[in-house]
Amino acid sequence: MKKIIIIILSLSIAFLGLFLIYFQGVFKNNNRFGEDKNSSEAKVIIDGKFGFLRDAFNMQLEKIEETGATWFRPNFGYFVWGVMQKNENYPIDFSKTDEIVSQAQKRGMNLSVTLFPYADWDQKVNGDKCKVSANDEMLPKSKGGFETPGLPYYRCNPNDWTAYGKWLSAVVERYDGDGKNDMPGLLFPVLYYEIGNEPDLAKDPLNDGGMVFYVGTPENYAELLQKSYTAIKSVNNDTQVLIAAPAGVQQDFIKFWEKVLAVPEIKNYFDIANIHCISAPNQDKNDPISKSAEDLNVTAYKNLLANYKIAKPIWVTEAENVQGDNVAENVARLTSSVNNALKNGAEKIFFTGASFANDPMRYTSEILISEKKYYKDIILMFK
Repeated sequence: MKKIIIIILSLSIAFLGLFLIYFQGVFKNNNRFGEDKNSSEAKVIIDGKFGFLRDAFNMQLEKIEETGATWFRPNFGYFVWGVMQKNENYPIDFSKTDEIVSQAQKRGMNLSVTLFPYADWDQKVNGDKCKVSANDEMLPKSKGGFETPGLPYYRCNPNDWTAYGKWLSAVVERYDGDGKNDMPGLLFPVLYYEIGNEPDLAKDPLNDGGMVFYVGTPENYAELLQKSYTAIKSVNNDTQVLIAAPAGVQQDFIKFWEKVLAVPEIKNYFDIANIHCISAPNQDKNDPISKSAEDLNVTAYKNLLANYKIAKPIWVTEAENVQGDNVAENVARLTSSVNNALKNGAEKIFFTGASFANDPMRYTSEILISEKKYYKDIILMFK
């Protein structure tokens, strides 16, 4: 009898041990990002210096995580007020943005989201002064059975700041990982938000095409930044707000930003500074624009901020440096530019995936996939 009792006790202890080992394994697997998303202390994983700006719905095709990049900046047209909410009285549609967040997080990609405060139903009362051309490149498109929502026609500041603030707050709340009204299945928080994109690309009444991201003055943009920052921080103070980036370091763009940065206390309304470097317009190595691209415009931008006594972390959220069609030279040029940008203060760099061969199609998935190895080599060099 004693032997039977001893055997039973031994088996019970063994099963208990196996259960504890299993439980610990389950906990670790469910916690594979090293955090509890319902914990007030949960932090988004922010390791890695590199990311990409790409169309979010090509993630499965492009698999940019294979390059070693850990950040993703979704292309524009999804986190847009009027795209997500068809009318002030309509519920907010999170279906597309949930899909973007879910797909990125399954790939271990952190998100930096660009928010656009545009809803045609909110701005039509402003008339044509806020409306872009019918040929604007950022309007919704349909190609090969695939639709890109794009940006609405009207691109001024909101008329109804209260309604805009409610939408903004709802977006931040859904993805902040605090356990309150979170997206089902959220793996870790999304805490980085950029307010608009390249607002310095002015509306040109003489040009019926082109690309306009914002219709308004520098002072208008400063107001948008201030009100957006306040609304976002009121939901979750851990969120980090990026100021929109200059489209480049050309004088017209810099003049716009000088007026924004001159607004009193504007430095208190963004956490991260932001610059773009799109390929220089010519191959003259002595051209100031080309020379500035040698560190992805970081030094020029840092100097601009310093003029207003602003010191912030600097991200390059659109990075390329293609001149001519020699692939080897362009890879070497971008590698050098990345090295200089990091040395001069850039904390993160997001590649556009531009063709190193300067192919006219430039940003297609086919080009990125065929040239992915070059980006992988660059990222591994500085990881």
